[in-house]
Amino acid sequence: MLLQRHAALPMAEPEPSLCALPLTLQPFTDTPDARGRGAQMFKVGGTPSWARDDEYYRCACGADLVYVCQVLEAMEFAIHPGQPEQPYRLRAETYWLFLGNEVYLLACPAHCDPAAVWSVNQN
Repeated sequence: MLLQRHAALPMAEPEPSLCALPLTLQPFTDTPDARGRGAQMFKVGGTPSWARDDEYYRCACGADLVYVCQVLEAMEFAIHPGQPEQPYRLRAETYWLFLGNEVYLLACPAHCDPAAVWSVNQN
């Protein structure tokens, strides 16, 4: 995502370690709490639930990057049997992506370039 320069094509083979699952998005109302934080969950859109202080970035084109989505720190992903053990995991049949870091994606609202996306890690 951060290094692409041209339209990317889907992988010919599925990812060998993680089990693919369908992604179903459902509408919800993300009501910020007293600190201005949104719901703490995997979500696309809404208000970020920053683990630490809010972070702000500007695109090379000059536009302020906007929040797109987040993946929580303890989000587990099922693995195929026989995969190597991951240190600090919750369960043997899952991996943690980002190893305890919450990940937020910010993107350029001007759509100046397909690669105008920035990932933010917080723990």
